[in-house]
Amino acid sequence: MSQGFTPPAALVVEGDSRVQETLRPALEALGVSMTVEHRPDAAVALLARRRFDVALLALDLGSTDGLALMRALQARCPGLPVLFLVPEGARDRVARAIREGAADCVGTPIVPEEVGVRVSAALAAGRAARDRALLEALRTALLVSGPAATVLARVADAARAAMGASVAAVFAFEDGRLARVAGDDAPEPLAAVAEEAVAKGAPAVRTGEGRTALSVPVLIQGATSGALAVELPGPPADAGPLTLLAARAALVMAEERSGSRLRGAVGASLGRLAIQIAHELNNPLGGLKLYTSLLERSLAQEGGRGLELARKVARAVDELAARVAEIRAYERGGAAGPLGQLIESCVDECLERGTSGGRGGEGDA
Repeated sequence: MSQGFTPPAALVVEGDSRVQETLRPALEALGVSMTVEHRPDAAVALLARRRFDVALLALDLGSTDGLALMRALQARCPGLPVLFLVPEGARDRVARAIREGAADCVGTPIVPEEVGVRVSAALAAGRAARDRALLEALRTALLVSGPAATVLARVADAARAAMGASVAAVFAFEDGRLARVAGDDAPEPLAAVAEEAVAKGAPAVRTGEGRTALSVPVLIQGATSGALAVELPGPPADAGPLTLLAARAALVMAEERSGSRLRGAVGASLGRLAIQIAHELNNPLGGLKLYTSLLERSLAQEGGRGLELARKVARAVDELAARVAEIRAYERGGAAGPLGQLIESCVDECLERGTSGGRGGEGDA
């Protein structure tokens, strides 16, 4: 993950003050800030509040094995490059450290040039791994298709993965207010930073207690229509990946709005047609109903097959009248019967084929 203007940060867990004093200028020469922790449990807790680009660990930490600490740190922050500080008498343990997931090892006493080369290589490898994860998250979000709710959920997932965030959510306007429409349940800071991004029409950041809430607006034709927001540990990160993902959210929101407008236009046209059809059918149906009731009364005394047929005709006329009632109900926006379901499914199919550029027809051929 790109760090923007934040310099790379190194977490050092080493109790020897002489090693610390030698490491600091070597790391500062690379532009890397250094934070020292003496206790392994404190180092793990610190990683929950701050982001680090590399960790340098003593191979032996008193009662704690350095390899065990590496596993704990990487469980907290997957992909974190770890370099071990290896004393001269323990070089035989280097191979095991590498096998178990260490990026490299640095010998002690510290040689600044060696630190520069090995830490630079670890930082580059870490950046490459984060960039690959970012590209995969973006690819997944950009290629996903389907209903708007599905796409927006994938956008939130991609934002969480790309930013290393603990929480990600998509917000959009519903009934005049900004509401979460996809992603995780939004804590108050996330909702607040989303509101701020919408108000500014630009990225917004809020920090506190070792965490950062970051949000970018979702813009549709220059108008702010929602926001994409994440909450992550440590200082603010580059908002570039969020901006790309917000563009994908904007695209699917615009498609949904276009589909809603098209559905409204189709519904209005069908409603006008329904009025005409109902008007054309009602008069002859009324006449049929009258003549059938007269025929039933005429045949009532005779009974037999004729009366049974007259009643069947009456039932058929009632069925036709019910279909006309459904047509009129659709015109009023209240169709719920089989006819209404058929019309709605046809409209959905037409809208899907229209927004997909006709691709669905090839699979049906």
